[in-house]
This record gives sequence, structure tokens and C-alpha cells, in this order.
Amino acid sequence: MKETGLMRRGELYRYRDPSGSSGTGVVALLVEFPPNELGQQWVAAAWLGSSPHMSFWPGVDNLLEPHGHLGAEIRWLDPDPFNPDDDRAPTSIGLRAP
Repeated sequence: MKETGLMRRGELYRYRDPSGSSGTGVVALLVEFPPNELGQQWVAAAWLGSSPHMSFWPGVDNLLEPHGHLGAEIRWLDPDPFNPDDDRAPTSIGLRAP
């Protein structure tokens, strides 16, 4: 398994943009941190595009709820460091476009 230092990188990939302002394709670069004592796995998002900025979320689901737009996924670039059976990269989770 590839060593990732207990963090893993990913991308937020959008298939749709109902608002017409966020764009499609890779819209943010992500880093998922190890779980804290409460079990939260914080995610840092570096948003791309015309208004680049950073945001932090207490978990992947918290990020996808407002930013998934019913057609997005997270494409992990590294295996999950907490799942020894996950030696594949990239993998995806999220909401697929209908």
C-alpha cells in the first residue's frame, strides 16, 4: 500500500451546475485528515475558479450536502490510510448525476 501519512488527497468533481455559477469538472482540491477524538475526519477544500478560497468541513458528507449539487463525487487520489484493504487509487464517493 502506498504511504499517505494518514491524510489523503482528492478532488470534488461536479457533473452538473444547476446554479450556473460553480462550474463542472474538478472544482476543488481536497485533503482529508485523520479522525479526531470525536471520530470526525475534517476535510480541507481549496476551491478553484474565479474566486479561489479555502474551506474546512467536519466530514465528507458535510461538504457534499451543500456542494454536491445532485451530481458530484469525490475522487480520491490516494488509498484510505485507515482501510488496509484499500490499495486502489483513485476511488470515488458521492452523488452521481441522474
